[in-house]
Amino acid sequence: MTDFQRIPVIDLGTPDASAGIGRACETAGFLYVTGHGVPAEVVDGVFDAARWFFARPLPEREALDVAASPCFRGYVPMGIAGPGVPRRLVEAFQVMLDLGPDDPDVRAGSVMHGPNRWPEGAAFRAALEAYYVAMSGLTDRLLDAFARALDLDPGHFRPFFRKPLTQLRLLHYPPQPPDEEAQGVEAHTDTGAFTILLQDQIGGLEVRNRAGDWIAATPVPGSFVINIGDMMQSWTDGRFVSTPHRVANRSGRGRISVPFFANPDYDAVAVPLSGDASRALACGPHVEAAYRAAWPLRA
Repeated sequence: MTDFQRIPVIDLGTPDASAGIGRACETAGFLYVTGHGVPAEVVDGVFDAARWFFARPLPEREALDVAASPCFRGYVPMGIAGPGVPRRLVEAFQVMLDLGPDDPDVRAGSVMHGPNRWPEGAAFRAALEAYYVAMSGLTDRLLDAFARALDLDPGHFRPFFRKPLTQLRLLHYPPQPPDEEAQGVEAHTDTGAFTILLQDQIGGLEVRNRAGDWIAATPVPGSFVINIGDMMQSWTDGRFVSTPHRVANRSGRGRISVPFFANPDYDAVAVPLSGDASRALACGPHVEAAYRAAWPLRA
């Protein structure tokens, strides 16, 4: 694999976008995308919603504590630590595909399916739902681009994302002194297929290359940061790489970011492109195990 010293910027509107995306996924495992067509008002709306929510009094946020949810929806308090995750200097609010009581998976008691939980305020919910729809559309475009880069039919990955376990998460990293060594999120790779990240202009995301150097993912106005997750690395026989990254907010100011974790359906099975069924990955249990390790779940 070729090492990298910078994160490529790919314009989705160009004819050779898929080729550039493929090269970026094979080397850095990270890229910026521009020309994505997501309206600025949708982006501004989700930023406004995040700032509004994290400015609410703590009791209002804690009323939506994820520990009281049967399906990993709601508020993740500052410093929460699951069985397999250290304490992090970040708080979050997260939603997934919103499913009512008549949904068959909800009726069956699946912990990965269910209704979202919302604070009072219709504008907040509307902003997140609009953003979720926009990111779902961008997910489809990226799935098609990944397929073309791998010399597959453009729709190859689409059938695995019909009722996806995608998660939209608002993140707030509190102000820290510039010389503070504590990290908002420790070095890690993402569990699922890939992530679409919206970040503000504060910065703090760093990506580790194979030489062990940390490369700053400096905010690029009008872009999203895309990174490959462990599942897609396995799915592509290691051709696309899941790269370690971390967040260290040394700006002295609060930082907002909005990751959208693109995960396949619960019952999807990702067989490596080589066809080696012995290394097939059951997507739902894989994501569920990661969520159980990260956050407490109401018994």
